[in-house]
Amino acid sequence: QGGTLFLDEIGDMPLELQAVLLRVLEDKEVMRIGGRRYKKVDFRLIAATNKPLDEMAKENLFREDLYFRLSVLSIQLPPLRNREHDAELLSGYFIRKYCKKVGSKLRTLSPEAQKIIMAYNWPGNIRQLESAMSFALNMTQSDVIEPKDLPEYLTSTKNLVKINFIANDEEKTEEILSLRKLEKAAIDLALIHAHNSIPRAAALLGISKATLYRKLKEYNYDQL
Repeated sequence: QGGTLFLDEIGDMPLELQAVLLRVLEDKEVMRIGGRRYKKVDFRLIAATNKPLDEMAKENLFREDLYFRLSVLSIQLPPLRNREHDAELLSGYFIRKYCKKVGSKLRTLSPEAQKIIMAYNWPGNIRQLESAMSFALNMTQSDVIEPKDLPEYLTSTKNLVKINFIANDEEKTEEILSLRKLEKAAIDLALIHAHNSIPRAAALLGISKATLYRKLKEYNYDQL
């Protein structure tokens, strides 16, 4: 009584169960399986889905009356690929969650690993990110999660072409990035993937070692 019920992926609920849920919401009473009496209930319902319920309702794939019941207050979240800084925050949350769950020492992400996470487009959204952090915690042998501990698809050569330049909000004054920024971002990702190996990074970028050395000097990579 007076609590909150959260239903995830409600778009996958069968139509017959949708009818049951609608009846509960309208009558505010339920009967237990095997029970003989209805019991009054009072709760707040929160439902989530990644499916277009409005379109499904028009196609009779989701009950229209239930849809209107649920859409009294609707909040739409953009995909994780459009919330790169959320990916950084959520990755830290999942790391803390799993470390606490297994009773292990708290781990952190290295700056290089953070850059990879923020650059990836996360087609599987938050669930994929959570899975990736769980994988990394199982792979790492130190207190800091490095790029080598992340799932291979995050550090694959294919992912290097999906450059999403990471900058501070105040630096994002233009929608179109300069070629100089894109070039430096490509070098950053190649060095991360190659673990700072100049020959490997040059091969990933498709340029000679001499060209890469010249670019490193141009962008003041003094640490290499």
